[in-house]
Amino acid sequence: MALTQGGTSLINYEELAVGLEEAWLLAGLHDHAIVESIQPGTLDRIYRAELFPEHPEPLGEGWSPPWVELNLVWTAAHQLFSEGRDITPGPLELAWTYTVDVRSFDRSDVELLRAFNGAVRAALRRVMPDFPPPADYIAVEIRRGYRIDDKPSLVYLQIVGTNVTDLSDLLGERSPEALRAVLRDELRIVATLLHSLGETFTPGGVGGYRSVDTA
Repeated sequence: MALTQGGTSLINYEELAVGLEEAWLLAGLHDHAIVESIQPGTLDRIYRAELFPEHPEPLGEGWSPPWVELNLVWTAAHQLFSEGRDITPGPLELAWTYTVDVRSFDRSDVELLRAFNGAVRAALRRVMPDFPPPADYIAVEIRRGYRIDDKPSLVYLQIVGTNVTDLSDLLGERSPEALRAVLRDELRIVATLLHSLGETFTPGGVGGYRSVDTA
């Protein structure tokens, strides 16, 4: 049971963790890993989950469909606040890191960024058709890995996008039910983004997706 402060239910770590898992299952995602740890020096609780849309098993060697890593830091201040202490808890953020493995190595960075951002805009239009998609919704970088032999050769190419969801306003002003509703909406966006990225970048037509060469 969450404590109350001024008549408002306070969110605790367990409700947040359970709400996240319920939300990604409802959104059609599944986890490949969930890691929870506590930092001894600060007593921060670290929550990390790797989330994938449905895909064939096993994954092909050296690649995977687009996926997202979720990271959450629940600090000692958050814990004290959830227990009803008169303390400023600081921001509570969900950090999302999207990873896209690209098999076509002949695309320029500009072409890859254009395709990635086009997939993001398409996803946001599906979820929020009445609102224009923001220009800077996800920060993007291109990562290349090389094998150094007689001549360097490219062995992997990834697009990595990051954004953050700020839940700070939910800590002391809304109920656990409101938190679950927000998480459901957020994971619905995340799932739609992953499917849109898969439609653009997943090789071999997995799940009806088309490759970047036809995007």
